[in-house]
Amino acid sequence: MQNFNISGLQPSVAELKPASIYAILAPLDNFATELALHSINKSSTTDIYIVSSQIETFFDSSFSANINHAYDQNRVHPFSFSADTREWPKEQIIKSTLKELNAYKHLNNSLVLVHFNTADLASLSQQQLINCVQAYKKFSSETGACVLFIASGPDVVNTRFLFRRLNTTLDGLVYVDNDSAMRVLEYDYWHHSTGIVASQQYQLTISDGQYVVQQNNIAEKETHSAGVFADEYDVWIVQSAIPEGTKLPSKYKTVKDNTELFSKGPKLEAATLVFAVTRYTDLALLGKQCFELRKNCGRWLKLVIQNVDGVIRHQDECLFLTLGVNLILYSFSEPSRLLSQIQSIQGFQFSRPLPPSVEHVLKFTENTFSKGYLPFIEFTKQVEVHSDSAVNLGVSGVLVKLELLPRIDPIHPLHLFHIKREGDVFSLVDNTVYLYLHACRENDVNNAIKHLFKLETSDFFSQQNIISDHFYIQQECKQLRRLFSGQKIVDYSAQLAENDSYKFAPNIAQSVTKDIETPEFKSDIETPEFKSNDRVDAVPFAMRLKSES
Repeated sequence: MQNFNISGLQPSVAELKPASIYAILAPLDNFATELALHSINKSSTTDIYIVSSQIETFFDSSFSANINHAYDQNRVHPFSFSADTREWPKEQIIKSTLKELNAYKHLNNSLVLVHFNTADLASLSQQQLINCVQAYKKFSSETGACVLFIASGPDVVNTRFLFRRLNTTLDGLVYVDNDSAMRVLEYDYWHHSTGIVASQQYQLTISDGQYVVQQNNIAEKETHSAGVFADEYDVWIVQSAIPEGTKLPSKYKTVKDNTELFSKGPKLEAATLVFAVTRYTDLALLGKQCFELRKNCGRWLKLVIQNVDGVIRHQDECLFLTLGVNLILYSFSEPSRLLSQIQSIQGFQFSRPLPPSVEHVLKFTENTFSKGYLPFIEFTKQVEVHSDSAVNLGVSGVLVKLELLPRIDPIHPLHLFHIKREGDVFSLVDNTVYLYLHACRENDVNNAIKHLFKLETSDFFSQQNIISDHFYIQQECKQLRRLFSGQKIVDYSAQLAENDSYKFAPNIAQSVTKDIETPEFKSDIETPEFKSNDRVDAVPFAMRLKSES
Protein backbone atom coordinates (compact mmCIF):
# COMPACT_ATOMS: atom_id res chain seq x y z
CA MET A 1 0.00 0.00 0.00
CA GLN A 2 1.30 3.46 -0.94
CA ASN A 3 1.45 6.34 1.51
CA PHE A 4 2.95 9.81 1.96
CA ASN A 5 6.27 9.35 3.77
CA ILE A 6 5.92 12.57 5.80
CA SER A 7 6.93 12.39 9.47
CA GLY A 8 4.16 13.43 11.84
CA LEU A 9 1.36 13.14 9.27
CA GLN A 10 -1.60 11.17 10.58
CA PRO A 11 -1.85 7.67 9.03
CA SER A 12 -5.41 8.39 7.89
CA VAL A 13 -4.36 11.26 5.61
CA ALA A 14 -1.05 9.66 4.62
CA GLU A 15 -2.68 6.52 3.25
CA LEU A 16 -3.11 6.03 -0.51
CA LYS A 17 -5.49 3.12 -1.10
CA PRO A 18 -5.05 0.77 -4.07
CA ALA A 19 -7.63 1.10 -6.85
CA SER A 20 -8.31 4.73 -5.88
CA ILE A 21 -7.84 8.20 -7.34
CA TYR A 22 -6.75 11.25 -5.34
CA ALA A 23 -6.35 14.84 -6.54
CA ILE A 24 -3.46 17.16 -5.60
CA LEU A 25 -3.90 20.84 -6.44
CA ALA A 26 -1.28 23.59 -6.07
CA PRO A 27 -0.55 27.06 -7.50
CA LEU A 28 3.00 26.10 -8.57
CA ASP A 29 4.41 22.99 -10.25
CA ASN A 30 7.01 22.33 -7.59
CA PHE A 31 4.44 22.52 -4.76
CA ALA A 32 2.43 19.72 -6.34
CA THR A 33 5.34 17.56 -7.49
CA GLU A 34 7.09 17.81 -4.11
CA LEU A 35 4.06 16.28 -2.38
CA ALA A 36 3.68 13.67 -5.13
CA LEU A 37 7.35 12.69 -4.72
CA HIS A 38 6.68 12.01 -1.03
CA SER A 39 4.30 9.25 -2.11
CA ILE A 40 7.25 7.28 -3.50
CA ASN A 41 8.80 5.07 -0.85
CA LYS A 42 12.31 3.72 -1.31
CA SER A 43 11.34 0.32 0.11
CA SER A 44 8.43 -0.09 -2.34
CA THR A 45 8.86 -2.47 -5.28
CA THR A 46 5.84 -1.39 -7.34
CA ASP A 47 6.11 0.36 -10.70
CA ILE A 48 5.60 4.11 -11.09
CA TYR A 49 4.04 5.76 -14.16
CA ILE A 50 4.31 9.51 -14.73
CA VAL A 51 2.31 11.49 -17.27
CA SER A 52 3.30 15.16 -17.53
CA SER A 53 4.45 17.90 -19.88
CA GLN A 54 6.97 18.87 -17.16
CA ILE A 55 8.67 15.52 -16.58
CA GLU A 56 11.92 17.17 -15.51
CA THR A 57 10.26 18.69 -12.42
CA PHE A 58 9.86 15.19 -10.98
CA PHE A 59 13.53 14.28 -11.43
CA ASP A 60 15.25 17.62 -10.70
CA SER A 61 13.67 18.34 -7.31
CA SER A 62 15.57 18.20 -4.02
CA PHE A 63 13.09 15.44 -3.07
CA SER A 64 13.81 13.26 -6.13
CA ALA A 65 16.14 10.74 -4.45
CA ASN A 66 13.49 8.02 -4.17
CA ILE A 67 12.20 8.38 -7.73
CA ASN A 68 15.74 8.42 -9.13
CA HIS A 69 16.46 5.26 -7.14
CA ALA A 70 13.33 3.62 -8.61
CA TYR A 71 14.33 4.81 -12.09
CA ASP A 72 17.71 3.09 -11.75
CA GLN A 73 15.80 -0.13 -11.03
CA ASN A 74 13.72 0.33 -14.22
CA ARG A 75 10.51 0.81 -12.24
CA VAL A 76 9.71 4.34 -13.47
CA HIS A 77 7.90 4.84 -16.79
CA PRO A 78 7.64 8.54 -17.78
CA PHE A 79 5.32 9.81 -20.53
CA SER A 80 5.91 13.36 -21.73
CA PHE A 81 3.77 15.38 -24.12
CA SER A 82 5.57 16.37 -27.31
CA ALA A 83 5.18 19.83 -28.82
CA ASP A 84 2.65 18.45 -31.31
CA THR A 85 0.74 16.52 -28.67
CA ARG A 86 0.22 19.62 -26.53
CA GLU A 87 -1.93 21.07 -29.29
CA TRP A 88 -4.30 18.11 -29.25
CA PRO A 89 -7.65 18.37 -27.46
CA LYS A 90 -6.96 17.51 -23.83
CA GLU A 91 -9.74 14.91 -23.73
CA GLN A 92 -7.99 13.10 -26.59
CA ILE A 93 -4.64 13.27 -24.74
CA ILE A 94 -6.20 11.70 -21.64
CA LYS A 95 -7.86 8.90 -23.60
CA SER A 96 -4.63 8.19 -25.50
CA THR A 97 -2.66 8.14 -22.26
CA LEU A 98 -5.04 5.66 -20.67
CA LYS A 99 -4.79 3.45 -23.75
CA GLU A 100 -0.99 3.53 -23.48
CA LEU A 101 -1.02 2.78 -19.75
CA ASN A 102 -3.33 -0.21 -20.21
CA ALA A 103 -0.68 -1.81 -22.42
CA TYR A 104 1.55 -2.39 -19.36
CA LYS A 105 1.27 -5.55 -17.29
CA HIS A 106 2.60 -4.44 -13.89
CA LEU A 107 -0.25 -2.09 -12.99
CA ASN A 108 -1.61 -3.85 -9.91
CA ASN A 109 -0.82 -1.74 -6.81
CA SER A 110 1.29 0.58 -8.97
CA LEU A 111 1.42 4.37 -8.55
CA VAL A 112 0.30 6.56 -11.46
CA LEU A 113 1.08 10.30 -11.39
CA VAL A 114 -0.90 12.36 -13.91
CA HIS A 115 0.13 16.02 -14.05
CA PHE A 116 -1.79 18.72 -15.94
CA ASN A 117 -1.61 22.49 -16.07
CA THR A 118 -4.76 24.35 -15.04
CA ALA A 119 -4.56 26.16 -18.39
CA ASP A 120 -4.89 22.76 -20.11
CA LEU A 121 -7.85 21.82 -17.95
CA ALA A 122 -9.48 25.19 -18.60
CA SER A 123 -9.97 24.17 -22.24
CA LEU A 124 -12.27 21.36 -21.02
CA SER A 125 -15.90 21.95 -20.20
CA GLN A 126 -17.12 20.89 -16.79
CA GLN A 127 -18.71 17.75 -18.23
CA GLN A 128 -15.53 16.88 -20.17
CA LEU A 129 -13.47 17.25 -16.98
CA ILE A 130 -15.91 14.98 -15.13
CA ASN A 131 -15.65 12.43 -17.95
CA CYS A 132 -11.83 12.51 -17.81
CA VAL A 133 -11.67 12.02 -14.06
CA GLN A 134 -14.25 9.23 -14.26
CA ALA A 135 -12.14 7.55 -16.97
CA TYR A 136 -9.13 7.53 -14.63
CA LYS A 137 -11.35 6.28 -11.80
CA LYS A 138 -12.46 3.37 -13.99
CA PHE A 139 -8.83 2.71 -14.95
CA SER A 140 -7.75 2.57 -11.28
CA SER A 141 -10.64 0.28 -10.34
CA GLU A 142 -9.90 -2.17 -13.14
CA THR A 143 -6.12 -2.24 -12.73
CA GLY A 144 -5.76 -1.79 -8.96
CA ALA A 145 -3.46 1.20 -9.49
CA CYS A 146 -3.44 4.25 -7.21
CA VAL A 147 -3.77 7.41 -9.31
CA LEU A 148 -2.66 10.87 -8.18
CA PHE A 149 -4.30 13.43 -10.47
CA ILE A 150 -2.13 16.56 -10.15
CA ALA A 151 -3.20 20.03 -11.30
CA SER A 152 -1.07 23.14 -10.87
CA GLY A 153 -1.24 26.65 -12.19
CA PRO A 154 -2.43 30.19 -11.46
CA ASP A 155 -6.10 29.28 -11.92
CA VAL A 156 -5.95 26.49 -9.36
CA VAL A 157 -8.50 28.12 -7.03
CA ASN A 158 -11.26 27.82 -9.65
CA THR A 159 -10.07 24.29 -10.42
CA ARG A 160 -10.40 23.45 -6.75
CA PHE A 161 -14.09 24.41 -6.79
CA LEU A 162 -14.64 22.16 -9.82
CA PHE A 163 -12.87 19.20 -8.20
CA ARG A 164 -14.89 19.56 -5.02
CA ARG A 165 -17.96 18.70 -7.09
CA LEU A 166 -16.32 15.39 -8.01
CA ASN A 167 -16.43 14.03 -4.46
CA THR A 168 -18.41 11.01 -5.62
CA THR A 169 -15.61 10.11 -8.06
CA LEU A 170 -12.46 11.24 -6.27
CA ASP A 171 -11.27 9.48 -3.13
CA GLY A 172 -9.52 12.55 -1.80
CA LEU A 173 -8.67 16.18 -2.51
CA VAL A 174 -5.71 18.03 -1.03
CA TYR A 175 -4.61 21.60 -1.75
CA VAL A 176 -0.93 22.52 -1.31
CA ASP A 177 0.01 26.14 -0.68
CA ASN A 178 2.75 28.21 0.91
CA ASP A 179 2.40 30.36 4.02
CA SER A 180 5.14 31.91 6.17
CA ALA A 181 7.90 29.99 4.36
CA MET A 182 6.19 26.65 5.02
CA ARG A 183 4.08 24.29 2.96
CA VAL A 184 0.47 23.97 4.09
CA LEU A 185 -1.64 20.91 3.23
CA GLU A 186 -5.39 21.54 3.22
CA TYR A 187 -7.40 18.32 3.03
CA ASP A 188 -10.92 18.94 1.75
CA TYR A 189 -11.68 15.24 2.26
CA TRP A 190 -9.72 11.99 2.24
CA HIS A 191 -10.81 8.34 2.05
CA HIS A 192 -8.74 5.81 3.96
CA SER A 193 -9.15 2.15 4.94
CA THR A 194 -11.30 2.90 8.03
CA GLY A 195 -13.32 5.90 6.93
CA ILE A 196 -13.14 9.52 5.75
CA VAL A 197 -11.54 12.65 7.19
CA ALA A 198 -12.45 16.20 6.15
CA SER A 199 -11.27 19.78 6.64
CA GLN A 200 -7.83 18.92 8.01
CA GLN A 201 -4.80 21.22 7.75
CA TYR A 202 -1.11 20.46 8.28
CA GLN A 203 1.90 22.77 8.24
CA LEU A 204 5.10 21.24 6.89
CA THR A 205 8.73 22.12 7.31
CA ILE A 206 11.82 20.43 5.87
CA SER A 207 14.14 18.23 7.93
CA ASP A 208 16.90 16.03 6.44
CA GLY A 209 15.53 16.48 2.93
CA GLN A 210 11.98 15.36 3.82
CA TYR A 211 8.75 17.07 4.83
CA VAL A 212 7.94 16.99 8.53
CA VAL A 213 4.70 18.13 10.14
CA GLN A 214 5.39 21.35 12.04
CA GLN A 215 3.85 21.40 15.49
CA ASN A 216 2.26 24.63 16.67
CA ASN A 217 5.09 26.76 18.08
CA ILE A 218 2.97 29.70 19.25
CA ALA A 219 2.10 29.75 22.94
CA GLU A 220 -1.68 29.47 23.19
CA LYS A 221 -3.47 31.38 25.94
CA GLU A 222 -6.99 30.80 27.09
CA THR A 223 -9.35 33.74 26.86
CA HIS A 224 -10.82 35.17 30.02
CA SER A 225 -14.49 35.61 30.72
CA ALA A 226 -16.52 36.53 27.64
CA GLY A 227 -13.37 36.06 25.56
CA VAL A 228 -11.88 39.42 26.63
CA PHE A 229 -8.43 40.02 28.13
CA ALA A 230 -7.92 42.64 30.78
CA ASP A 231 -5.28 44.47 28.69
CA GLU A 232 -6.91 44.01 25.28
CA TYR A 233 -7.34 47.74 24.67
CA ASP A 234 -4.00 48.80 26.15
CA VAL A 235 -1.53 50.23 23.64
CA TRP A 236 2.19 50.59 24.30
CA ILE A 237 3.91 52.82 21.78
CA VAL A 238 7.49 54.04 21.21
CA GLN A 239 7.80 57.83 21.54
CA SER A 240 9.41 58.27 18.11
CA ALA A 241 6.43 56.51 16.43
CA ILE A 242 4.22 59.59 16.91
CA PRO A 243 4.84 63.31 16.33
CA GLU A 244 6.11 65.18 19.34
CA GLY A 245 3.33 66.72 21.40
CA THR A 246 0.61 64.31 20.22
CA LYS A 247 -2.12 63.87 22.83
CA LEU A 248 -2.96 60.19 23.23
CA PRO A 249 -6.01 58.45 24.74
CA SER A 250 -5.84 57.24 28.33
CA LYS A 251 -5.22 53.60 27.29
CA TYR A 252 -2.06 54.57 25.39
CA LYS A 253 1.30 54.45 27.18
CA THR A 254 4.65 55.55 25.72
CA VAL A 255 8.10 54.01 26.16
CA LYS A 256 11.53 55.30 25.24
CA ASP A 257 12.62 52.89 22.48
CA ASN A 258 12.05 49.48 20.86
CA THR A 259 14.23 47.67 23.41
CA GLU A 260 12.15 48.92 26.32
CA LEU A 261 8.96 48.01 24.48
CA PHE A 262 10.29 44.50 23.81
CA SER A 263 10.89 44.03 27.54
CA LYS A 264 7.23 44.90 28.23
CA GLY A 265 5.92 42.13 25.94
CA PRO A 266 6.21 39.04 28.21
CA LYS A 267 4.06 40.78 30.85
CA LEU A 268 1.19 41.41 28.40
CA GLU A 269 -1.52 39.14 27.02
CA ALA A 270 -3.57 40.91 24.33
CA ALA A 271 -2.26 44.47 24.33
CA THR A 272 -0.95 46.29 21.23
CA LEU A 273 2.78 47.07 20.91
CA VAL A 274 3.77 49.75 18.38
CA PHE A 275 7.45 49.66 17.37
CA ALA A 276 9.13 52.49 15.46
CA VAL A 277 11.42 52.00 12.47
CA THR A 278 13.81 54.76 11.43
CA ARG A 279 16.94 54.74 9.29
CA TYR A 280 18.92 53.87 12.44
CA THR A 281 16.82 50.80 13.37
CA ASP A 282 18.40 47.35 13.17
CA LEU A 283 15.70 45.57 11.15
CA ALA A 284 17.17 42.10 11.72
CA LEU A 285 17.13 42.59 15.49
CA LEU A 286 13.60 43.97 15.43
CA GLY A 287 12.44 41.00 13.33
CA LYS A 288 13.90 38.57 15.88
CA GLN A 289 12.24 40.47 18.72
CA CYS A 290 8.83 40.33 17.01
CA PHE A 291 9.28 36.61 16.34
CA GLU A 292 10.13 35.90 20.00
CA LEU A 293 7.16 37.93 21.23
CA ARG A 294 4.76 36.15 18.88
CA LYS A 295 6.16 32.73 19.72
CA ASN A 296 6.13 33.14 23.50
CA CYS A 297 3.22 35.54 24.10
CA GLY A 298 0.60 33.91 21.86
CA ARG A 299 -1.72 34.96 19.06
CA TRP A 300 -3.70 37.61 20.96
CA LEU A 301 -0.79 40.03 21.37
CA LYS A 302 -0.83 42.69 18.62
CA LEU A 303 2.47 43.71 17.04
CA VAL A 304 2.48 46.89 14.95
CA ILE A 305 5.37 48.61 13.18
CA GLN A 306 5.30 52.34 12.46
CA ASN A 307 7.56 53.08 9.49
CA VAL A 308 8.68 56.58 10.46
CA ASP A 309 11.24 57.32 7.73
CA GLY A 310 9.75 55.10 5.02
CA VAL A 311 12.89 52.94 4.92
CA ILE A 312 11.14 49.56 4.98
CA ARG A 313 11.28 47.95 1.55
CA HIS A 314 8.78 45.50 0.08
CA GLN A 315 10.84 42.46 1.09
CA ASP A 316 11.29 43.82 4.63
CA GLU A 317 7.52 44.22 4.96
CA CYS A 318 6.96 40.60 3.96
CA LEU A 319 9.65 39.39 6.36
CA PHE A 320 8.05 41.24 9.27
CA LEU A 321 4.60 39.86 8.43
CA THR A 322 6.04 36.34 8.16
CA LEU A 323 7.71 36.70 11.58
CA GLY A 324 4.49 37.52 13.40
CA VAL A 325 3.74 41.23 12.88
CA ASN A 326 0.05 42.12 12.56
CA LEU A 327 0.25 45.50 10.84
CA ILE A 328 2.74 47.91 9.24
CA LEU A 329 1.81 51.62 9.26
CA TYR A 330 3.11 54.61 7.28
CA SER A 331 0.83 57.50 8.29
CA PHE A 332 3.36 59.05 10.67
CA SER A 333 2.05 62.58 10.12
CA GLU A 334 -1.56 61.64 10.90
CA PRO A 335 -1.95 60.41 14.51
CA SER A 336 -5.73 60.08 14.08
CA ARG A 337 -5.26 57.51 11.30
CA LEU A 338 -2.75 55.61 13.43
CA LEU A 339 -5.32 55.39 16.24
CA SER A 340 -8.08 54.15 13.95
CA GLN A 341 -5.85 51.52 12.31
CA ILE A 342 -4.78 50.20 15.69
CA GLN A 343 -8.42 50.08 16.74
CA SER A 344 -9.23 48.00 13.65
CA ILE A 345 -7.06 45.05 14.81
CA GLN A 346 -8.10 45.05 18.46
CA GLY A 347 -10.20 42.02 19.34
CA PHE A 348 -8.59 39.83 16.65
CA GLN A 349 -5.86 37.24 16.99
CA PHE A 350 -2.89 36.49 14.74
CA SER A 351 -4.06 33.72 12.39
CA ARG A 352 -1.06 32.99 10.14
CA PRO A 353 1.32 30.08 10.86
CA LEU A 354 4.67 30.95 12.37
CA PRO A 355 7.89 29.58 10.83
CA PRO A 356 10.10 27.31 12.96
CA SER A 357 12.79 29.98 13.38
CA VAL A 358 14.05 33.30 12.07
CA GLU A 359 16.93 31.49 10.36
CA HIS A 360 14.42 29.31 8.49
CA VAL A 361 13.02 32.47 6.89
CA LEU A 362 16.30 34.30 6.36
CA LYS A 363 17.80 31.39 4.39
CA PHE A 364 15.45 32.30 1.55
CA THR A 365 16.97 35.78 1.38
CA GLU A 366 20.43 34.20 1.05
CA ASN A 367 19.32 32.63 -2.25
CA THR A 368 19.01 36.09 -3.82
CA PHE A 369 22.59 37.30 -3.39
CA SER A 370 23.58 36.85 -7.03
CA LYS A 371 23.11 39.89 -9.26
CA GLY A 372 24.17 41.37 -12.56
CA TYR A 373 24.80 39.53 -15.82
CA LEU A 374 24.65 35.71 -15.93
CA PRO A 375 25.14 33.27 -18.83
CA PHE A 376 21.69 32.43 -20.15
CA ILE A 377 21.20 28.84 -18.93
CA GLU A 378 22.58 29.78 -15.52
CA PHE A 379 20.28 32.81 -15.58
CA THR A 380 17.14 30.68 -16.07
CA LYS A 381 18.13 28.39 -13.21
CA GLN A 382 18.93 31.32 -10.93
CA VAL A 383 15.62 33.02 -11.72
CA GLU A 384 13.78 29.87 -10.64
CA VAL A 385 15.73 29.95 -7.36
CA HIS A 386 14.91 33.64 -6.87
CA SER A 387 11.27 32.99 -7.71
CA ASP A 388 11.05 30.16 -5.16
CA SER A 389 12.59 32.41 -2.52
CA ALA A 390 10.11 35.17 -3.37
CA VAL A 391 7.19 32.74 -3.01
CA ASN A 392 8.41 31.57 0.40
CA LEU A 393 8.90 35.15 1.58
CA GLY A 394 5.59 36.30 0.12
CA VAL A 395 7.24 38.98 -2.03
CA SER A 396 6.69 39.91 -5.66
CA GLY A 397 9.05 39.33 -8.55
CA VAL A 398 8.88 40.13 -12.26
CA LEU A 399 10.57 38.81 -15.40
CA VAL A 400 10.97 41.52 -18.06
CA LYS A 401 11.61 40.68 -21.73
CA LEU A 402 13.22 43.52 -23.73
CA GLU A 403 13.45 42.89 -27.47
CA LEU A 404 16.36 44.67 -29.15
CA LEU A 405 15.88 46.95 -32.12
CA PRO A 406 17.35 45.74 -35.44
CA ARG A 407 21.07 46.34 -36.04
CA ILE A 408 21.78 47.00 -32.34
CA ASP A 409 24.94 45.31 -31.11
CA PRO A 410 23.80 43.51 -27.90
CA ILE A 411 26.94 44.37 -25.95
CA HIS A 412 26.11 48.09 -25.97
CA PRO A 413 22.78 47.93 -24.08
CA LEU A 414 24.22 45.27 -21.78
CA HIS A 415 26.95 47.72 -20.77
CA LEU A 416 24.27 50.23 -19.80
CA PHE A 417 22.69 48.00 -17.13
CA HIS A 418 23.92 48.97 -13.68
CA ILE A 419 22.47 46.50 -11.18
CA LYS A 420 22.69 47.52 -7.53
CA ARG A 421 20.32 45.17 -5.70
CA GLU A 422 20.98 41.52 -4.85
CA GLY A 423 18.47 39.34 -6.67
CA ASP A 424 18.34 41.44 -9.85
CA VAL A 425 19.90 39.47 -12.73
CA PHE A 426 19.84 39.76 -16.51
CA SER A 427 20.98 37.88 -19.61
CA LEU A 428 20.53 37.86 -23.37
CA VAL A 429 19.50 35.28 -25.95
CA ASP A 430 17.93 35.41 -29.40
CA ASN A 431 18.14 39.24 -29.59
CA THR A 432 16.13 39.60 -26.36
CA VAL A 433 17.33 40.82 -22.97
CA TYR A 434 15.76 38.97 -20.03
CA LEU A 435 15.74 40.91 -16.76
CA TYR A 436 14.52 39.51 -13.43
CA LEU A 437 13.70 42.05 -10.71
CA HIS A 438 13.45 40.49 -7.26
CA ALA A 439 11.04 41.97 -4.69
CA CYS A 440 9.56 44.29 -7.29
CA ARG A 441 5.86 44.87 -7.95
CA GLU A 442 4.58 44.91 -11.51
CA ASN A 443 3.52 48.56 -11.35
CA ASP A 444 7.04 49.55 -10.22
CA VAL A 445 8.86 47.96 -13.17
CA ASN A 446 9.21 51.08 -15.34
CA ASN A 447 10.50 53.11 -12.42
CA ALA A 448 12.96 50.35 -11.52
CA ILE A 449 14.31 50.14 -15.08
CA LYS A 450 14.90 53.90 -15.09
CA HIS A 451 17.18 53.46 -12.08
CA LEU A 452 19.25 50.59 -13.51
CA PHE A 453 19.40 51.46 -17.23
CA LYS A 454 21.40 54.61 -17.95
CA LEU A 455 19.63 55.73 -21.14
CA GLU A 456 16.12 55.60 -22.55
CA THR A 457 15.05 51.99 -23.18
CA SER A 458 13.17 53.09 -26.31
CA ASP A 459 16.53 53.92 -27.93
CA PHE A 460 17.55 50.25 -27.82
CA PHE A 461 14.44 48.10 -27.41
CA SER A 462 11.41 47.76 -29.64
CA GLN A 463 9.05 46.30 -27.05
CA GLN A 464 8.79 45.31 -23.41
CA ASN A 465 6.86 42.36 -21.96
CA ILE A 466 6.36 41.71 -18.25
CA ILE A 467 5.65 38.36 -16.57
CA SER A 468 4.62 38.91 -12.94
CA ASP A 469 3.06 35.60 -11.85
CA HIS A 470 5.62 33.23 -10.32
CA PHE A 471 4.03 30.23 -12.02
CA TYR A 472 4.49 31.76 -15.47
CA ILE A 473 8.00 32.96 -14.60
CA GLN A 474 9.07 29.41 -13.75
CA GLN A 475 7.27 28.01 -16.79
CA GLU A 476 9.07 30.51 -19.03
CA CYS A 477 12.46 29.50 -17.61
CA LYS A 478 11.77 25.79 -18.15
CA GLN A 479 10.57 26.37 -21.70
CA LEU A 480 13.60 28.54 -22.55
CA ARG A 481 15.99 25.86 -21.32
CA ARG A 482 14.25 23.25 -23.45
CA LEU A 483 14.18 25.59 -26.46
CA PHE A 484 17.89 26.44 -26.35
CA SER A 485 19.12 23.08 -25.05
CA GLY A 486 22.24 22.04 -26.96
CA GLN A 487 22.48 25.35 -28.83
CA LYS A 488 25.50 27.60 -28.64
CA ILE A 489 24.60 30.80 -26.80
CA VAL A 490 26.95 33.78 -26.74
CA ASP A 491 28.31 34.46 -23.25
CA TYR A 492 29.05 38.14 -22.64
CA SER A 493 30.62 37.65 -19.22
CA ALA A 494 34.17 38.43 -20.39
CA GLN A 495 33.08 41.59 -22.24
CA LEU A 496 31.17 42.80 -19.19
CA ALA A 497 34.00 42.00 -16.78
CA GLU A 498 34.68 45.69 -16.16
CA ASN A 499 31.17 45.99 -14.66
CA ASP A 500 31.81 43.40 -11.95
CA SER A 501 32.25 46.15 -9.37
CA TYR A 502 28.54 46.06 -8.52
CA LYS A 503 28.36 42.29 -7.94
CA PHE A 504 27.89 40.94 -4.44
CA ALA A 505 31.11 39.97 -2.66
CA PRO A 506 30.61 37.72 0.42
CA ASN A 507 34.03 38.58 1.88
CA ILE A 508 33.96 42.32 2.44
CA ALA A 509 37.15 43.98 3.62
CA GLN A 510 37.13 44.89 7.30
CA SER A 511 38.21 48.43 6.62
CA VAL A 512 36.37 50.08 3.78
CA THR A 513 38.71 53.03 4.03
CA LYS A 514 41.41 50.96 2.32
CA ASP A 515 39.25 50.60 -0.78
CA ILE A 516 40.22 53.87 -2.47
CA GLU A 517 41.14 54.71 -6.03
CA THR A 518 44.52 56.33 -5.31
CA PRO A 519 47.61 54.10 -5.67
CA GLU A 520 49.24 52.63 -2.58
CA PHE A 521 52.75 53.76 -1.54
CA LYS A 522 54.74 50.65 -2.34
CA SER A 523 58.30 51.85 -2.86
CA ASP A 524 60.38 54.96 -3.45
CA ILE A 525 61.16 53.80 -6.98
CA GLU A 526 57.60 53.15 -8.10
CA THR A 527 55.87 56.27 -6.77
CA PRO A 528 58.43 58.94 -5.81
CA GLU A 529 56.03 61.77 -6.56
CA PHE A 530 53.66 60.55 -3.81
CA LYS A 531 56.47 60.48 -1.23
CA SER A 532 57.37 64.14 -1.25
CA ASN A 533 55.20 66.81 0.30
CA ASP A 534 57.23 69.65 -1.27
CA ARG A 535 56.06 71.44 -4.41
CA VAL A 536 59.08 72.58 -6.35
CA ASP A 537 57.04 74.86 -8.55
CA ALA A 538 55.27 76.60 -5.67
CA VAL A 539 56.11 80.26 -4.97
CA PRO A 540 55.29 81.73 -1.53
CA PHE A 541 52.85 84.63 -1.64
CA ALA A 542 52.68 87.11 1.20
CA MET A 543 49.17 88.23 2.15
CA ARG A 544 48.43 91.48 3.96
CA LEU A 545 45.27 93.10 5.19
CA LYS A 546 44.24 96.41 3.67
CA SER A 547 44.71 98.15 6.98
CA GLU A 548 48.35 97.05 7.01
CA SER A 549 49.17 98.34 3.52
